[in-house]
Amino acid sequence: MQLLKKIPFFLFLLVVFFCLHGSVENYGYLDLYEVMEVGGIITACIAIFFVLLWLFTKDHLFAGLLTFFIALWYLFFGAIHDLIKTTSFLHFLQSYTVLLPVLLVVNILVAWWLKRSKVLYQKLFLYLNVLFLIFCVSDVVLLVNKAASYKEITYPDPVAFDQSKVTARPNVYFLLFDEYAGYKSLSDSFQYKNDSLYQFLQQQQFRQMPTFSNYDFTPFSLSSILNMNYVPQNYNPGLLDQLDIQHRFGEIRNAQVPVIFKSMGYSIVNHSIFDIKGKPALFQSNGLFPIHAELLTNKIFHNRLIKNVGWWLATGRFSMRFIREHYMYRKDAYNLQVEKQLLEAAATPAAEPRFWYAHFLLPHGQFYRDSLGKLNPAEKILNLKYLADKSLYLSYLKYTNNVIKRVVNHISIKDPQAIVILMSDHGFYDYIGSGGYEPYNYDNICFVKDPAAGPDTANLPRSNVNVFRYLFNSRFGQNLPYLKDSTIFVIEDPAVLR
Repeated sequence: MQLLKKIPFFLFLLVVFFCLHGSVENYGYLDLYEVMEVGGIITACIAIFFVLLWLFTKDHLFAGLLTFFIALWYLFFGAIHDLIKTTSFLHFLQSYTVLLPVLLVVNILVAWWLKRSKVLYQKLFLYLNVLFLIFCVSDVVLLVNKAASYKEITYPDPVAFDQSKVTARPNVYFLLFDEYAGYKSLSDSFQYKNDSLYQFLQQQQFRQMPTFSNYDFTPFSLSSILNMNYVPQNYNPGLLDQLDIQHRFGEIRNAQVPVIFKSMGYSIVNHSIFDIKGKPALFQSNGLFPIHAELLTNKIFHNRLIKNVGWWLATGRFSMRFIREHYMYRKDAYNLQVEKQLLEAAATPAAEPRFWYAHFLLPHGQFYRDSLGKLNPAEKILNLKYLADKSLYLSYLKYTNNVIKRVVNHISIKDPQAIVILMSDHGFYDYIGSGGYEPYNYDNICFVKDPAAGPDTANLPRSNVNVFRYLFNSRFGQNLPYLKDSTIFVIEDPAVLR
């Protein structure tokens, strides 16, 4: 008992609780190594801060308590900030220009109070040690219960596939260009006719599919495309939360399309932002959705700060090169890597047929480059208010067209008999408006190149959910019925998802 009054076990228990609690919330989407790595780094940082404060104050009890208080709000800053934004009488605190000074003042007041309350130190040590020991034990129980009851998320009614009807197995490239708007929305809303790309694809023997997207949000759209089914209605479309996104990630990880290709003897090549079973995402961090270790760390103070106002630290005279290149330009680096690896893999022969899934965050915002590929000014890239800038989007789309042409030309030369699906998950969705349903959000592109397919204009898919049903019917001998075409409006919570 005396040790609990003198030794700050609660500093280590705080880290254990942080990792356990995050693991309970995100069970099935983290592995042990990722959790231990995050816990080790946080423990080292807290230990260093504690030792420095102890050396400065010559009082390990005071140093332990102040370190604990600072680490507590630092680790759980995102949860605190989200609570402030969703509580009406606390809205005045949500701006960083208000919240950061308030945090500074609170830290000073806590330090002052601790200095004047030395008589309480041992009681506080005992209380915090016991409290966080209880928290940790509780989360261990919850984690064990999760492990015992956890089931992989899959679609309840898998599509039946008859392998006996398959007569040929060409390579298949699924090239997804995120947020690429369709011809109509570009023409109507941007006053831009995208004829050059359409003419190029026509020359490359692509067939334009008259499809529209079923969802206006990437995880939902990709889940439905890769499972050839609508997303189970186990969510509130008016306000998505992190659990809804995790369900979509699970559905994509166990998606039926890759499973069907595997059953035909295909190997899966994953150059995307999502995990496919046995094939992890290209990057452990993609700058769009938190995955892997970022599920634990994305709400820590510095990560939330960089995510929301990081452009302050990447522009102007106070800019920091490390933050600009390693945090704020991640999606650009990701896109370059997707193209590089796709071109290298396409040029490498293999003994077995391959199914490629390449997911480009193009022309999805932020809008890193102009039409010629030159990086835009940092403020226009990093300040989120520019996500609704149509001129920047259009310029980035023209740059995307050049990427598409390079990739298509390369595949045509290196793998001329391959099937290529080139499509987007949804259209441009940052139209300035009331935030309600916007039909243009669902106007996307979809082209298919299949050198061995015969003409069939009477039985083309009408929406994204049916694209792979069409492919399996037209090229792999199946007779899958088309689902009824519809659009479904879902609203993301920016505090959780952006």
